[in-house]
Amino acid sequence: MKLRPLVALLALAFSVVSPVLAAETAAKPATTKAAFKGAFAGKWQGQNNIGGVLKLDFKAGADAKLGADVLFVYEGTDVRAQTKSLKVEGDKIELVITWEIQGTFASTKLVGTLKGNDIAGAYESTAAEEPAKGTWSVSRS
Repeated sequence: MKLRPLVALLALAFSVVSPVLAAETAAKPATTKAAFKGAFAGKWQGQNNIGGVLKLDFKAGADAKLGADVLFVYEGTDVRAQTKSLKVEGDKIELVITWEIQGTFASTKLVGTLKGNDIAGAYESTAAEEPAKGTWSVSRS
């Protein structure tokens, strides 16, 4: 029969391909929410040379979901932000915060990528007076 050589060839192919695929999968470990846990400190940089300190502290809440305490400095003033949402997919993070400075309320979406002990990305703020965009980077402290 002609099927016997074909079956043997397929068996050989699968025996070679399976270990290669397993090695590729094992070589790149999946990033989990736990990789983001801990305190990070760095800076944010916006338009017109405005910027300051940024501190993020990721920890599990009472419901075991990952949460974040956020503090940033704006023109010498410490601003504590409230976490509105936090999403982690692999090494990507999306954090939406709300905050208030001198009666001005706004929200900011920070999107970034975790690489080792560093997270870096871009942000976009929506304030009624002046929307803003910029970059941010923090390192595990």
